[in-house]
Amino acid sequence: FGKSYCLSKEIPIEVRVYEKPGAGMEWHVDDVLYDPPQIEVVVTIENTSDCQTMWKSKDGSISTSLETDVNSVILLQAGGVCHRVSPMKRGRRVILKCAYIDKHAMFYRNEMVKQFDSKPKKAKKRKRGR
Repeated sequence: FGKSYCLSKEIPIEVRVYEKPGAGMEWHVDDVLYDPPQIEVVVTIENTSDCQTMWKSKDGSISTSLETDVNSVILLQAGGVCHRVSPMKRGRRVILKCAYIDKHAMFYRNEMVKQFDSKPKKAKKRKRGR
């Protein structure tokens, strides 16, 4: 990279466990939460699943597809390549996910709110006054 990076304090470190049939992640591009964009890190802790991690090339075709080995690491720059994890049919997959940022990166707080807020709350209906 040629720059000085550190673990993001704003993006929580996550442990994700995939163990139900159909578990996976649809095609997406990671949200850019910093300027310059953060580096998303995925460490495979356990993998007995049949899931495939896939990336699309710029023309939209699948350019890479692989099963991630235990102790393997995937680095993705946010806003970069479109990727997914295919739906699981069998097994279990456990990953650790975090993000590294340039030490001088500027954080986009509004983007963070959209990404990590729980489901939007419905506005309460007010009863009309008598």
